[in-house]
Amino acid sequence: MEVIEIEMGQRVLCDFCGDDWSDSRQSGGLLFQSKATCPTCEPKIRKSAVEYGEEQFIRAVCPPDLSFAEWVRTLR
Repeated sequence: MEVIEIEMGQRVLCDFCGDDWSDSRQSGGLLFQSKATCPTCEPKIRKSAVEYGEEQFIRAVCPPDLSFAEWVRTLR
């Protein structure tokens, strides 16, 4: 089995909806387990985490002074 590595560079995609946030200045979002959750998907993921008792899997939340894209780049 061959492992393929994809160099993302500065590109930032939501791990849930796949939208490209690379150039967006919008803040918000969270890290659910190891998945970057964009500001658009955040309410749905938070609600689901509460419903299933999985709040402990929310590992981090984007600080209000950073865009989602900038924040995700700091996590890499």
